[in-house]
Amino acid sequence: FALGGAITLANQGTIVIPDSGVANRYPSFIPVSGLAGVVSKVTVTVSNLTHDFPEDIDALLVGPAGQKVMLMSDAGASANVTNVVLKFDDAGAPLPEAQIVSGTFHPTDYEPGETLPAPAPAGPYATALSAFNGFDPNGTWSIYVADDFAGDPGRITGGWSISITTFD
Repeated sequence: FALGGAITLANQGTIVIPDSGVANRYPSFIPVSGLAGVVSKVTVTVSNLTHDFPEDIDALLVGPAGQKVMLMSDAGASANVTNVVLKFDDAGAPLPEAQIVSGTFHPTDYEPGETLPAPAPAGPYATALSAFNGFDPNGTWSIYVADDFAGDPGRITGGWSISITTFD
């Protein structure tokens, strides 16, 4: 692996989101090894998210060194989503508090202070992917997805991927 390049790794397993509580893969993992240098940029893509009430979704990314970034929490209101693809990048706009469509978004937490159920690490959680910058990219990256209100299940049928850029 050359320094200064980006590598993308994926876990394409479906994540089933119950009508309340933690997803069936909690967490969903992506192991990373053999990368030289330290992180200079991270982006995350969640593929084919479907949910009747996306405001219920909390999704947390945890890096190998324990950094924690809330990708989305309490966004999207009650406007159902079907097979949307969300790319999380610090350069994106915040997720809306209205209908979510496929696109590139900054991690967005409309209810800071929430903590996801164990074994997810306790908060506080960052809301910028730059929280991973300067750290060793090697190790296990995890995404924790939970539904924090009863009544509406969902799923992420395309899994998720992470793109990591490093520099020396």
